[in-house]
Amino acid sequence: MHRDYYFGHLPSNVLALSGYEFFQFIQSILGEPEVNLLKKISVKTTSSFMNIEDPLAVLKQDIDDEELEILKKQLCFKMKNDNYLIKPGVESGFSSLQKALKEKLNQQINSSTKKKQQRNGDVSSISSLTLSSQEAKTSSFSLPEHKSHVLQLIKKWCNDNKENFNLENFQLEEDIDFTLNIQFDENSTVQATIKCKCGKLISLCRNGSKIQVSNYYKHLHSFGCSRMKEIKRDNRKPQVQQQQLQSTITSLRVLTSQSCVSPVEAHADEMADTQSTPNESSVSRSQSSLNLKRPIPSGSQHSASTKRSRR
Repeated sequence: MHRDYYFGHLPSNVLALSGYEFFQFIQSILGEPEVNLLKKISVKTTSSFMNIEDPLAVLKQDIDDEELEILKKQLCFKMKNDNYLIKPGVESGFSSLQKALKEKLNQQINSSTKKKQQRNGDVSSISSLTLSSQEAKTSSFSLPEHKSHVLQLIKKWCNDNKENFNLENFQLEEDIDFTLNIQFDENSTVQATIKCKCGKLISLCRNGSKIQVSNYYKHLHSFGCSRMKEIKRDNRKPQVQQQQLQSTITSLRVLTSQSCVSPVEAHADEMADTQSTPNESSVSRSQSSLNLKRPIPSGSQHSASTKRSRR
């Protein structure tokens, strides 16, 4: 039978064949009886064909099936004792094809692994180049630039943590709260230390070639930093003074309100005075009217009265 495919030149998609395409491939490689056998045992894909240990094992069994009897006559020799012997070429064809397909699978796996490793290598190379570029760029910083970078980090940290320390105004200033020392060593690698006002000398680490200040932050959070305690205490003094002043003002207001007559009482006293004054005025007016109505004795009447009294 004419062979369209050879084991050394299998199609690129051979491992993904199924159904009609798979059977066409098997027929072109092995033959039609082999296809019918695989259909009989329900092998319909390349992957299942590679996984089955012996596709011809069914021919060695004493199974009562007319289709199998026909396949036995096509793929086997009938012996004198009525047993069947599978033709060597049939066995060789199946085993060789399975071996070739498995080799094809291994080649694809190895190729995929190499491509993956190559991609990872490319990514690693790109990362290394990027890191080297960043380090080269960072290492080109001058000492003033390194110093400015560190001071900016400290300033930002203070702004971000003033609420955590319960401080309204929180800024750490160079030469007041700390002393910063940055220099290059013999390998042109930047080295930095910071000395806290409390006397603690702290070595600053690096991220690549950039100086990091995390060690200084840890020190400020620790209980051993007396400078941080002073900052907290000094920050609380204005608050305490303000509270004391407010308390004094409140006390003075209370005392003043107690010593003064309330507006209600003053109004009541005024009303009482107003009511008593008209009564006194009416009495005075009554007495005056009585005096006016009483007649004043004349001079003759007064003399007559005197004479009568002498008699």
